[in-house]
Amino acid sequence: MNLSTLTHIHLLLNHFPTVGFGIGLVLFLVGLYLNSDPIKRASLGIFLIIALLSVPVYMTGKAAQRAIQEEPGVSNVLVETHEDAALTALAFMEITGLMAWLGLWQFRRVTRATKANLTAVLVLSLITAGLMTR
Repeated sequence: MNLSTLTHIHLLLNHFPTVGFGIGLVLFLVGLYLNSDPIKRASLGIFLIIALLSVPVYMTGKAAQRAIQEEPGVSNVLVETHEDAALTALAFMEITGLMAWLGLWQFRRVTRATKANLTAVLVLSLITAGLMTR
């Protein structure tokens, strides 16, 4: 793929992780509050899908960086800061997605996710949300 296509893919996809993760987090909190397994499962599924979608968003970010780096008024320091923040958020997003997958697996195998798993997903999702908003 050429640079322009990758840049467009980045611009098209880059809001899905933020918005989708926010929806998943609110749904997860509602599921915990109501103690609703179907809502918890749905939110875990959202976390997993968003974690998978975040990889191409991050990977196409380099193409977007190359496309704008020579533009007037573009601060390379800010772009590098954005890239570093994105990498940290991606790492936590992927760990959250992995724990969400484990929770979904537990729901399937033993009919409910363990309290430890749900706690881990809660803590990781809150950290990830914080990292995504900085």
